Amino acid sequence: MKVNLMFGVLSLIVIPVLTDRKNIMKKPQAESWISTENFTTLVKKSFLYSKCCNIFLSESVYDVEVLFHQFINIYPHEYILHKIIYDCQGYFLLGPTDKEIEKAMRVVPSSISTTEILVIINGDLKNTSKLFNVSLYGNSNANIVSRSGIWTLSENYLEPRFFLKVNSYDDLMSEFNMINLRGRELKVCTFYQPPFSYLKETTTKIINGVETEVFLADNDNEKDGIEVKMFLVMAEKLNFTWTIRKLEGNYRYGRRVNGTSWSGGVIQLIREKKVDLAFGSIWLTQNHNEFVNMSMPWIQMQLDFLVPRPQPITNFWALTRPFSVDCWILVICMLFVKSIYMYTRARLDPKFPKRFRSFFGTITELIGRLVGTWVPRNTTNARFELHLWQTTAFLLVTAYCSSLAARLTSSEYEARIDTVRQFLEANLSWGHMGPVPYWPDYFDMDDPYTSQLPSRYTPVRDREAYIHTLIKKGQFAIFGKIIDSIFFPEDDIFNEDVKGYRLMKEKVGNYYSSFAVQPWLLRPIDTVTLWIKESGIARFHLNDVIHRRTSLTLREVLKEYDGLNGNFTVLGLTPLGAGFTALIIGLLTSTMIFFYELKQAADSRSIREVIRDIQRKRKISKLSVYKKKSRREVELMDYDSSDKSFDSFAIKSASYSKY
Repeated sequence: MKVNLMFGVLSLIVIPVLTDRKNIMKKPQAESWISTENFTTLVKKSFLYSKCCNIFLSESVYDVEVLFHQFINIYPHEYILHKIIYDCQGYFLLGPTDKEIEKAMRVVPSSISTTEILVIINGDLKNTSKLFNVSLYGNSNANIVSRSGIWTLSENYLEPRFFLKVNSYDDLMSEFNMINLRGRELKVCTFYQPPFSYLKETTTKIINGVETEVFLADNDNEKDGIEVKMFLVMAEKLNFTWTIRKLEGNYRYGRRVNGTSWSGGVIQLIREKKVDLAFGSIWLTQNHNEFVNMSMPWIQMQLDFLVPRPQPITNFWALTRPFSVDCWILVICMLFVKSIYMYTRARLDPKFPKRFRSFFGTITELIGRLVGTWVPRNTTNARFELHLWQTTAFLLVTAYCSSLAARLTSSEYEARIDTVRQFLEANLSWGHMGPVPYWPDYFDMDDPYTSQLPSRYTPVRDREAYIHTLIKKGQFAIFGKIIDSIFFPEDDIFNEDVKGYRLMKEKVGNYYSSFAVQPWLLRPIDTVTLWIKESGIARFHLNDVIHRRTSLTLREVLKEYDGLNGNFTVLGLTPLGAGFTALIIGLLTSTMIFFYELKQAADSRSIREVIRDIQRKRKISKLSVYKKKSRREVELMDYDSSDKSFDSFAIKSASYSKY
């Protein structure tokens, strides 16, 4: 709609359709008052970066026909007549008088700093011409040529701007080989954001009649930080002074409102032209770039979480850990299949041991043989099956015991949280102090897992709630960024607060860090930023600040401790709990069966009577055994005495016969 309106206004000024295209496009007979060499220099100096051109001709077409044909023969890129295409940043305005050009200038988007304008007047131009009103050109770069002189507009990063008359086409404004702001004071904004900026101490200063908090930045400790160091290099190279104001309000960058406006943060300050430049790890996003000019990024950073470290655990079911669930299922199935085989064989084969005709007895014996505690003598007609079973049992028990010993005597830890899926399964929450983020800037909302992270977000209102209520509970993740493999929390927290945390392996997002600038400052900042990156200065300050400012605790979050200490633990009751539980359950079951048998035997009598009866019978049995034993001893004594009498009688008889 806006383009159509501009085109309608422009149609009143320029010719929307050339009535005699053949006459215009044919080569004119007259010679131009600008030589081909000078015209080539003029085009080259005027259109340094634009790769296409919007051409506007005045109504008096025949007066500028020669210059028009000269331009289209020299210009190496595409061009379009009497229309505005915003992707084309070059504008060529041609006419016989300044009045027609001055009207056409009002529809040129001169507020864009990358706009390049060339004006040629086919006549004389007075110093009082309205074309010398610099407000017509906004932030754009412009050159004016007429029969009476050549003028170039001063750089768009200087105030006030002015037209400078030059003697030759070679003196026109060229590429930014030397950038000099000539000591101009820039209004800058940032905030405390380690490791990019450590500015904290402020004072009050009147700026444009308004009392404003500004950073002192009067010592090396205050002027520390990666982007602060880079900013100081920019100030030196571009030769400007500065005042850094403190950001007010809750928003750092601000928030898009209704899709068409912006509220709060450094982005709003740039839009309202209250500051010329802002930094503090400002994200280069589509949202930011639509409202302000963002410089080329100097680094890419990743977004990640610190998650609770795995804690040592003692599992009640540790006795089952040496084998997987599949192995235990296979052992149980093998036990039942073997029991069914032995039970069926005993039922069909009369020579097979009869004890296997009881299914419960068969299972009991096979379990005993499996663990090596059952070795009956009678294995007739079942030796092969039982020996094969015991051989398999020996291998299983050996593997189980060796693995169990290794597991029970070493520390066991919880599973690590290394992916977003594990993050969600662990039911962790996360958050930071400040407004709720704009989620598409943080995460890939098309991903099935990262798109669920906003639902786990918990707004943090104050530092005490952040530290004591959330972090200390261990169910909270700390959000931050990774710079040169070092993690920096989004909020300023103490080192001891992250001692129980480690870095999650999977990154949840990434972004580029840039400077937000006014349009006229974009090209100089881009030029110096590129030089800082290529020369290694950005990398030097990054390594230097991180080396000096990174605490040992922030480096420790990169290390893993679970399962790496190599220490053996003393066994307690819990890891053996399953064994003791099985013993207790077995004893209780046996006792219950025993009482059930007593009850069955008691019939209508009480169990106490049955127990007394058993006790009485036991005494009678013991007494009968004792009597039998005593009688036998007496008989043995009588037998021994009779043997001795016979021996003495024989001896005596022998002695008498001797005499």
